[in-house]
Amino acid sequence: MGRRIGCGTLLVGTILALVSAGSGWWLFSNVNRLLTHETIDAIIIGYESGVNSDGNATVSPIYEYDVDGTTYRYTSQVSYSGFTPGSVGESRTLLYNPDNPQDARVRNLFLLLGLPGIVSVVALAIVGLVGRAAVRRSRRDDAFPAATPAPHPAWGEPVESALIAIEADFMGAEPSQMDSAGVTRYRVKARTEIDGGMHRFVGDWMDNDPTLILMEHGNKVEVRIDPSDPSSYEVIVPNAD
Repeated sequence: MGRRIGCGTLLVGTILALVSAGSGWWLFSNVNRLLTHETIDAIIIGYESGVNSDGNATVSPIYEYDVDGTTYRYTSQVSYSGFTPGSVGESRTLLYNPDNPQDARVRNLFLLLGLPGIVSVVALAIVGLVGRAAVRRSRRDDAFPAATPAPHPAWGEPVESALIAIEADFMGAEPSQMDSAGVTRYRVKARTEIDGGMHRFVGDWMDNDPTLILMEHGNKVEVRIDPSDPSSYEVIVPNAD
């Protein structure tokens, strides 16, 4: 059976891949800027006010610098909230394009290299995890029959079309704590191997201990499971004969 990848997984992976590619290009551009642009001392002459997406006030430093007798001003693309990154009159080092002195950036290695590098690595890591999860899901799906199964032979009850009936090993009945009325309830614990991995199941609480009933049925229990989400299942216990 061929491998299948869900549309949601494909969309998320595509978006993350685009984010990774964009941050990689951002990093490449900044490396090129460091290699080809000139450095120059600039003075903070003021701040441009703004508001961020949370409604908080922000400020962006405005720098002034001279290149070959011409004065230029550059407003930082980074906005700060809650503090000002330096006082008016303080000096900062900028990178500027000698062919276009108006094209400038603050020479901050974290913003130029660290931040885009972190975004790219994180996006690639998430893409890898999403891809791995998609492969595991498709392998898990291949472990289930594609067609709607017939009723389980031991119980003969119809199975909902969206679910798959599988057989699991009965591992015992777990008792609850005795309640105020002195009543103890029980729930079935079972497990089975699916696609090389061990899956464990726990049934709903029931009034009577089902151990003897399941021993009569070969210590096997039916589990009706959603093949697209093995965490969604129902443990079926047969009635006493």
